[in-house]
Amino acid sequence: MGGSGGAGRRQLQLAIVCAAQFVVWSGFSAILPYLPVFLREQAHASLWLIGVIASAYFVGSFAFAAPLGTLSDRIGRKPVIVAGMWLYAVASLLFVTTAEPAWFICFRLLQGVGAAAMLPAGQAFIADITTDEARSRAYGWFATAQFGGMIVGPALAIPLYALGGGHGTWAFYTIFLCGSLLAAISAVMIMVAVHDVSRSGRRKPGEAKRPPLKTLVTRPVGAFLIIALTGQLSVGAWEVLWSIWLRDLHASMGFIGLTWILPSVPLLFAFAFGTVADRHSRWALMYSGYAISGVTTVYYGVSHDLKAIMVVLVLEGFAWAWAFPAKQAFLVQVSPPRSLGAIQGLEGGVTQLAAFVGTLCAPALYALMKGLVLSVFGLLYLVALAVTAPTLLREWRRLASAGESLSHEEAERLAAEHRPAPVVAINSPQE
Repeated sequence: MGGSGGAGRRQLQLAIVCAAQFVVWSGFSAILPYLPVFLREQAHASLWLIGVIASAYFVGSFAFAAPLGTLSDRIGRKPVIVAGMWLYAVASLLFVTTAEPAWFICFRLLQGVGAAAMLPAGQAFIADITTDEARSRAYGWFATAQFGGMIVGPALAIPLYALGGGHGTWAFYTIFLCGSLLAAISAVMIMVAVHDVSRSGRRKPGEAKRPPLKTLVTRPVGAFLIIALTGQLSVGAWEVLWSIWLRDLHASMGFIGLTWILPSVPLLFAFAFGTVADRHSRWALMYSGYAISGVTTVYYGVSHDLKAIMVVLVLEGFAWAWAFPAKQAFLVQVSPPRSLGAIQGLEGGVTQLAAFVGTLCAPALYALMKGLVLSVFGLLYLVALAVTAPTLLREWRRLASAGESLSHEEAERLAAEHRPAPVVAINSPQE
């Protein structure tokens, strides 16, 4: 796309994708605060089984994120995103068909596969329609839409819960039905209004084949994967334990719902922080924000002060707001352009693997140390940030010295310089 008309079309496509993200995240986040309580109080599931149900989502995401991201490189982003949204809608609808906890493992697994299709391809699509000079801002709008939905969802769940009777199974089922409907609406939005502009879908005559997936893990990409792996352990634990931990601290359901909303409010300003990241050091914004997030995670496990926890949640939200757009655009810079979907899927898969481990470990660790499990994961994350910081700082300085906006050829060359030579020439199953 070129000229002002091309820029206008890119902005329109970005707006449509962000609107769809807002809708689907509204439905997704409406369910999250209530699901563990529903499983314990209505389905009579044990804490261990709640952890298994939560982990099923991350199994689906981990297993399919890299293959589906790679698939989006080959056939385009739109069909992968739309298929994921429809699958997520159907899986959410299935929750109202039973109160048997064992079935919820299957439903959460399907939701995870749907998310594995939506997120890596969606993030790669943002890279496709933006230039380096404005990419952080675009990812900022993407995050603003997502976390705007995170605010609306739990707030929407309160009247939905009341509409379903205010207690009992159907109070929760009403929320699941809404989540399914919103995911279906998002799928229709993308189907009708989005034009797939993927630069990666077709290989030009004479162009080299895409490298095997394993060779894409350069030193910089590996550093991003380490950050994703350690950072998401606490996310998995959070999904299982947060509402239960607050209940054990004698918090009301209204307070618990509020804690899921508060961190998302600052993330509405992610677009503004993305603009800052396009003009300044993405490395500095990324690491400062993630370091604050690690410290706040440590704090959650040692504090019993509910009011203070609310304040810290807001602080963490601001930290994520300035870190995420910078991180996302920085990851695109170190990725070979024709393999953006594969890299996004690989990072997404590692993220979900870590969250899966967190969900499985959390119940047993909670029995031993209560909320301190969050502190342990937070400390591990801070160590990982310290270990990876020098590698990514060197890469950031190298990219900056090469110019603010790299051509595709230059980006491929820089990636190739970091790519380790394979010892045995065996292709990845995905290639």
